[in-house]
Amino acid sequence: MFDPLFLGVPFHAGQTRKGVSLAPELFRSVNADIFTPMGWQDLGDVAAPAYSGRSAAIDHARELSNTIAGLDLSGRQLFLMGGDHGQGLGSVHGLLHHYPNMIVIWIDAHADVNVPSSSPTGNMHGMPLSWLLGAQEGKPWWVSKTIRPQQLLYIGVRDVDPFERMLLEELDIAWITPEEVHGPTFKHILNRELNRMDPHKKCPVHLSFDVDAIDSNLIEATGTRVPGGIHPTHIEQVFSWVASERRVVSSEIVEINPELGEQSEAIELCRWSRELFQSVMPTVVPKKSAWPAMFRVFHP
Repeated sequence: MFDPLFLGVPFHAGQTRKGVSLAPELFRSVNADIFTPMGWQDLGDVAAPAYSGRSAAIDHARELSNTIAGLDLSGRQLFLMGGDHGQGLGSVHGLLHHYPNMIVIWIDAHADVNVPSSSPTGNMHGMPLSWLLGAQEGKPWWVSKTIRPQQLLYIGVRDVDPFERMLLEELDIAWITPEEVHGPTFKHILNRELNRMDPHKKCPVHLSFDVDAIDSNLIEATGTRVPGGIHPTHIEQVFSWVASERRVVSSEIVEINPELGEQSEAIELCRWSRELFQSVMPTVVPKKSAWPAMFRVFHP
């Protein structure tokens, strides 16, 4: 059994909207019943720096990495609530101390593999994977752990800058497009890519989900919405399918911003996030989709 550990990451300096830092506490208030002596262990928050900008984001990622590296994860499953996706630098880096052969499934509208000189915005939340893949430009001094391209799988990515596209093609990184997600062979494609990456099914898996992977028509409480995305039921499928075949050791959900859209939407996203986390727990029987009830909140 994997006992659940919960870590809040009020990470916001990777972009310009500070509202994403409110999601961890909102998650706790909405799901207070799971934090009991016999339930999830709440590890608190990795506190954000008092300053802002890319240096703040990098410093926060370092604290997150150090926190995770120092945890005892034996027989435990780690759930992280962000924060913006810049925290992925710290979460993946910290987990690599425990699981160097870990597969990273990055569910996002964006590739997040820019370097400072190629980034149209300069925002760090578009850069974490570049340094985790070994890019040297702008690399934080403390980044010592990296992943091979064969350890990374993208799902739902559709907003890709020119430098990113060149890099993804050069490194031959696995990428399941929204069109493939919507197609009848999605499960086959997912299993094919995972079997290619890990034919013996021995590698731990980290699921990193940015809610802007969801189609922009279905979500408002996030800062970088992109048309042509995937439906939340597909996210549920990824979590449950991967958990049924692989050893999911950690999951993170990022970019929920309670200051955007209706407050009720952010609340329902936090409730749904709990369902996603629980769907990868080994002892939990998958339930019917939790999304339809939320959908009525978003679009009454």
